[in-house]
Amino acid sequence: MVKLFTKAGPVLLMGESLTSNTIIERLITMAQGVEDTSTHLLRVVSASSLMPEVVEKTYRQDLLQFRDVVTKGKEGLLDYIANGRLSVVTYKEFYIEAALQMECIMSRLEAGTYRLLLSLSLEKALPSNILESVRGLLRELQSSSIALVDMLRASEGPIKDPAARRKIIDDKFNLVSDSERRADAIYREALAAVTEAYSREAGKLLMLKEVIDSFEDAVDCAYNTSTYVRLVGLGLLS
Repeated sequence: MVKLFTKAGPVLLMGESLTSNTIIERLITMAQGVEDTSTHLLRVVSASSLMPEVVEKTYRQDLLQFRDVVTKGKEGLLDYIANGRLSVVTYKEFYIEAALQMECIMSRLEAGTYRLLLSLSLEKALPSNILESVRGLLRELQSSSIALVDMLRASEGPIKDPAARRKIIDDKFNLVSDSERRADAIYREALAAVTEAYSREAGKLLMLKEVIDSFEDAVDCAYNTSTYVRLVGLGLLS
């Protein structure tokens, strides 16, 4: 990586800076798409009455629109990297992995929503504690996606204060890590609740387990994304 050095620290050369900022802007758009999706899903499952028709509309219409934002962002990012000057695209593997992990988030959210819809077709009134676990997982994903957007925003633009930028990136990464840990705890409690409630109804048990699995996987993918974003953000400071 070629840099100029000033008293304030390393400064990316113009071509590299523009390339990095363009890629990061695409990742920000994708992360905002994830944030919008998690916020929408959380609103749906937090309704006083969870209606199958609302979940079906969310799955068949709303999620498709949100997914398009993330998918087009990923495809645009890959095209930009492939068609650009690869020699000035540092950390391209990390950018690509971050985009793929955000696509993973959307895939797991779709899977979880579909299985939630199937669960509601078997039993319209799901146990309140299990629904609260679903909400809890979506809250952690929402929190992670907000922190992810902040991490990406902190990683773009001129480096005026390396220490301050590093602190923002680390602090936001820690927020995502905390969400991932809380999601693990929610998952374990939810799995126990599902097993207890449906120990004699294998079909419902397996369906709800897949709901919990999918939403917890989405939080894991968000954590993976933040790991790659942190590597890029800190790497641009070195």
